[in-house]
Amino acid sequence: MKKYIIIALLSLLSYNANAQFIEKSDFGIIVGGGNYIGDLNPKYNFYNTKLMVGAIYRYNINPRWAVRGNFLFGSVAANDADFDNIRNLSFESKINEISAICEFNFFDYQIGSRKHRLTPYLFGGIGVFFMKPKALIENRITNLTEYVELQPLTTEGQGMEGFDSPYSLTQISIPFGLGVKFSVNKFVSIGLEWGLRKTFTDYIDDVSKDYVDRTTLLDWSGELGLSASDRTNEILENTYNPTGSMRGNPQTKDWYQFFGFMITAKIPHKVKCYTF
Repeated sequence: MKKYIIIALLSLLSYNANAQFIEKSDFGIIVGGGNYIGDLNPKYNFYNTKLMVGAIYRYNINPRWAVRGNFLFGSVAANDADFDNIRNLSFESKINEISAICEFNFFDYQIGSRKHRLTPYLFGGIGVFFMKPKALIENRITNLTEYVELQPLTTEGQGMEGFDSPYSLTQISIPFGLGVKFSVNKFVSIGLEWGLRKTFTDYIDDVSKDYVDRTTLLDWSGELGLSASDRTNEILENTYNPTGSMRGNPQTKDWYQFFGFMITAKIPHKVKCYTF
């Protein structure tokens, strides 16, 4: 009998713990825009904003602190032609991000509370994102203009002796920013958020260092890699950049940002939770 009482008590405690966990949790979607800041867009702005969407799961530790998981899906792009730069490079890349974030509310906040239903907040965390830079390149072999993946082409000689290894398409980011959230009713919250992503790569755009010797790059990367590396000749016929001249700026890393609207819903605490 004593054994069954202990089992019953543990089950009750487990149920209460799970119920409390769910009562403090909300989940929903994020819809907004994003863009990139780097060698092909060196100034902070909202240039070439692309759609970004995602999902969010938040656990509210107390009225001032919360932690959450983010899943963002979108793309970024830039083109030298938009800035009259005869370098004439361009790219676009999908950005898929998974991040863990901590939020600090300036005011006490709780979904469903009439007294504590609005607060601005700051957030920061760590994330992992996947990128895949591509560009619209004239293929000298087929004489067709087509989108090609840039990383395998090693446009700056990556992998050759004396050069860096090919860059990874999976990178770390540090998301941080601010927002405001508002409790609409007992279960629904809406919010606006803006945040930057500091990265540790200079290759979201496939541009970082110097132009490589054309003959050496042709042997290493082929005609397509050579075409993608130096595109000035598409504007100025038979004009190519000297070996070792600056193609990008390796002293600064690339960034991207996200801004948008979110809506989340709290799971009613009366939902049954089972522990196995």
